[in-house]
Amino acid sequence: MTADDNTQQPEPTQPDPGWIHPAIARWLEKLQISKYHTKTGHGFAAEDVHIVNDRLKGKTVEVTGTSNAANGADRISSGIAIQTKYCQSAADSVRAAFDKEGLYRYAGQILEVPKDQYADCVAIMRKRIADGKVPGFSDPIDAERLVKQGDITYKQARNIARAGNIDSLTFDAKTQTVTSGYVFAASFAVQFATRVWSGESVKDAVSGSIKVALAAGASAFTISMIAAQLLRSRIAAVGNVAVRNGVKTLHKVPVLKGGINKLASFTLGKNVSGAAAISHVGKLTRTNIITGAVTTAITASPDIYRATVLKNISWTQLGKNVAVTASSVAGGTGGWVAGTMTGAAIASAVPGIGTAVGGVVGGIAGSIGGSYSAASAAKALADKVADDDEAVIMREVQDVAAEVSYDFLLCEPEIVTLGKHIRGLVSPEWVRDLWQRGLTNEERRDYIYATLDEICLSITKQRKPIHLPPPETVEASIVDVVLCEELAV
Repeated sequence: MTADDNTQQPEPTQPDPGWIHPAIARWLEKLQISKYHTKTGHGFAAEDVHIVNDRLKGKTVEVTGTSNAANGADRISSGIAIQTKYCQSAADSVRAAFDKEGLYRYAGQILEVPKDQYADCVAIMRKRIADGKVPGFSDPIDAERLVKQGDITYKQARNIARAGNIDSLTFDAKTQTVTSGYVFAASFAVQFATRVWSGESVKDAVSGSIKVALAAGASAFTISMIAAQLLRSRIAAVGNVAVRNGVKTLHKVPVLKGGINKLASFTLGKNVSGAAAISHVGKLTRTNIITGAVTTAITASPDIYRATVLKNISWTQLGKNVAVTASSVAGGTGGWVAGTMTGAAIASAVPGIGTAVGGVVGGIAGSIGGSYSAASAAKALADKVADDDEAVIMREVQDVAAEVSYDFLLCEPEIVTLGKHIRGLVSPEWVRDLWQRGLTNEERRDYIYATLDEICLSITKQRKPIHLPPPETVEASIVDVVLCEELAV
């Protein structure tokens, strides 16, 4: 009997963590969350809230505010240009939309203000129109067409820009539901294809893929919620500066300069270079680091609990598991970068696909491949350093199985039966339970022997009773054997 023969291979129901976090990082960077910690961060938060809400309402939204064009709209929602102003008072919110000469500076755009300031803002705008301060408007009644009531209050906007409150958690839950759905769909597709190629029926492949996809979606939701809260902190802001400086240094290398510019262009969906590319890739890298750290911590937390509280896995096993997870996460990031650039470059040369689609597909494929390769390599290296708990236990089970088989004089069919019992007995749960007992090597061996001893007793109870032949039969046989031997001589 070998370890491979006796260990059960459970159906995979947990997602590979390595490829999930690059997708989360990319979706988080679609928000202006890196600016939430600033003095006017609540304004950026308000813009993001309304972009998300409009899209959930089925509107077509073009985000234009990030271009920093002078007096440009923050977004164009189903053809309507909107400028969002969230200030401490209604007077300040309206005043922010006028230039130094007191004229409305957002021609062709409606002004979106805090929900709780709407009535006051309309009244103020009526007076501005009556005073001739709004070019193109002369009737004060038009103030109601020019001012739009926002979906949230000023206080809610401030809360959303900060971590650790109901408003920010609710907003994160709403936005990250989209991310979770994306991860669910991608995970399901990959799992389904892999299972069908492995020979599973369509029905079984669908069932198994849904289990993994649900786990992946749930993991993505948890990771993204924690990461989004962390990105609001000043620590994340300091980290962004450090990472951006690193990217700036790499950008000076001619070979890497083009790659950074392309990665920024592919992920932003428009051509950028220089400082803009450095800034975006820096933020993207920072977010990947944070989501990667959160992913590693969440994935490792069950093993940490088992090692520290339940004590049903060894510290060696914990170290190996964390190392493999961290490698998988790092490999997923590297694979995503390479896959995004490669996919976008190939797709740009194929009519009808485009760099955006190619970048997304390439990113998914690259992150999955990079994650799997890195995890496999780390596992192989870790196995050379130390064995898994299960491998240690299985060697002991094999040794004890040989010993108990000899002690019970098991015949070949009985040994086969013993092997079946062992395959049903040894599982990750059984191994963890054995570690949890805190036994010495000798005590653990005795426990295994006692367990197999009970199994062998049940096997030998099935033996047919043996009745020795009568003495005369034995004597006759002895005479026959002796005579045969003499004749042969």
